[in-house]
Amino acid sequence: MSADMDNVLDLFGYSDINDNDEDIPKNENYYVAEILKLVKETNDFSLYIYVMIKTLLRKKELLNEIQIKEIAQILNIKPIVKEKIIIKEKIVYKERKNKVYEGDDY
Repeated sequence: MSADMDNVLDLFGYSDINDNDEDIPKNENYYVAEILKLVKETNDFSLYIYVMIKTLLRKKELLNEIQIKEIAQILNIKPIVKEKIIIKEKIVYKERKNKVYEGDDY
């Protein structure tokens, strides 16, 4: 697994020899490599990953809607659908009072 992680870090341009952060462009690949480095240092300890994600998600107000939806999709978060059953009874026969005609027949 360590060799695989090293290959991934190499793909994103991270090397242990280059410790000068000023020369490295701060783009998405840089941050992915930094996070992979942190995960590698913790030996894939699940509690660390949980705490890291939880801490990062506290800053979700800095993200736009597209980024939030992408994270929700990655975490397989589905909207909560509440089932609401509405029973509407149809009135077949309605009892009516007889109308009394009070007018003059003649």
